[in-house]
Amino acid sequence: ENFGELLRNIKAVWISHPHADHHLGILRFLTERNAICGRGVDPIILIAPVNMFRFLSEYSHVDPRIKDSYISLDCQDLVPPKKNPLKDKLENELGITSCVAIPVAHCRNSFAVVLDGTAFGRLAYSGDCRPSQRFADIAANTDLLIHEATFENGMEDEATLKRHCTVGEALEVGRRMRAKAIVLTHFSQRYPRIPPLNEDEYFNSAISNGANDTSVPEPVDRFPIVFAFDFMKLTPNNITTASKLTPALRLLYPDESEDSSLPQGPSAKEILNVPGVFAKTELL
Repeated sequence: ENFGELLRNIKAVWISHPHADHHLGILRFLTERNAICGRGVDPIILIAPVNMFRFLSEYSHVDPRIKDSYISLDCQDLVPPKKNPLKDKLENELGITSCVAIPVAHCRNSFAVVLDGTAFGRLAYSGDCRPSQRFADIAANTDLLIHEATFENGMEDEATLKRHCTVGEALEVGRRMRAKAIVLTHFSQRYPRIPPLNEDEYFNSAISNGANDTSVPEPVDRFPIVFAFDFMKLTPNNITTASKLTPALRLLYPDESEDSSLPQGPSAKEILNVPGVFAKTELL
């Protein structure tokens, strides 16, 4: 009964890009929700890149249980200066007064999003990407930034190669947009631990950098930094508490170095030195 109520209450879904780890769960979700609500009854708003809708259309010919379960909204239609065609529906059903998509550097058709009117106030989510100044500008003064931090600091070459961010790069985006709180997520499964971060050292460095950075006119203030984990439930009232759980989480995810006996390929730095590397798919 509670499961059915939870599914009914989900009115919209955002998919940032067409990589399988970010969207395959939508098939089960649409199937279950259609079974509970009835086919075509109260369809969700599905905001996704256009190729996701092609995939779902083809899949529906194999499994018709997902038919009529969603109203499609292409992320590209939310990129400024375009006007959201479903603005009134989002506001009436969820209180979302603004939904803006920002193209970001990852795979083709990758987007970040900025939402106004959430329980947190302004909420910004990076999806998977390299650091984006445009995202920082559009999401200025966000109340909560959720940003990918796939790699720990010191792995900038790997992050560049895989088109992801390090912890420090994600925090720098938050500093530039003057986020009031940051949740770091999407940690690499190759490194199953909480990435190291000396917060005092980071904020002292950020204050020093901010003093010399005319794009951030005021000194940086300390803000909660939360490391996300599976089944985490955040509310506006528990973000500060969640940010203090990091020492306990480190005990759950001890440092386990990769097996050095395994054959090692070229390093990220070596690959990045290859001319035209991003056109050589066999290296990536």
